[in-house]
Amino acid sequence: MSDQSQTAYDRLMAETIPTRPDAPPPPIRPWTPEEQAQHWADLQAAISGWHWEDDTSLSAKRRHLRLIRQSEAA
Repeated sequence: MSDQSQTAYDRLMAETIPTRPDAPPPPIRPWTPEEQAQHWADLQAAISGWHWEDDTSLSAKRRHLRLIRQSEAA
């Protein structure tokens, strides 16, 4: 039977129905000291010479985040 002569129901019933979930992902292993050192070197190389170009002053959007010191109770 060709795909053109099949009904939507026939095509649906021909699909594979999963019967069990996929295998769980393998556990994450800790990095070796060598892998950690390489990762650190990659990070350092990536940020070497980088600097913040935007205004560093407190923006109006963030003014509500300022710490307000409370005076001692009288």
